[in-house]
Amino acid sequence: MSTYAVSVTRPFVRGRDPQRKLLRRDRADWCLDAVDVIVRAGQQVCLGETLVRHYAPAARASTSRSAGSPSLPGSSPSKAVFDVYRSQNSEMRYTTDTGVSRCGSLALDVDQEQAVERSGTTRKSVVELRVTFGNDAIRLSAVDTASGRCARTTVDFACQ
Repeated sequence: MSTYAVSVTRPFVRGRDPQRKLLRRDRADWCLDAVDVIVRAGQQVCLGETLVRHYAPAARASTSRSAGSPSLPGSSPSKAVFDVYRSQNSEMRYTTDTGVSRCGSLALDVDQEQAVERSGTTRKSVVELRVTFGNDAIRLSAVDTASGRCARTTVDFACQ
């Protein structure tokens, strides 16, 4: 099996991340092209096992809306995009590493503005990503915990 990961923008770690990966935005240092490894080459996983991760989507303006995705009054629609990458290297760190290739993608409409709960409190959107391992594929589902929107896809282990 290969190593599979999703692309993320995470805090930049000086001395660990190459300077060319640095993005300075809103007084914070971010690392571009980083990955969050789902499963490493050689790692044992059980059929049907589900891994759950939570991500705070970065603001990424949507230029078009997909059919069937309604606009909510006062919402600020954007996309949380989870590009899936694979590599034979179990130590994959960046999407630009040698031998890393993109093999799937999942996009979810999220609301960047804070959602107001019934209790009157507000909270930012958090995306829950569920990764389920099958015989010949990984099933991904993402849910915006603020709006309840959901998206799903399957990534075949034989992807090129």
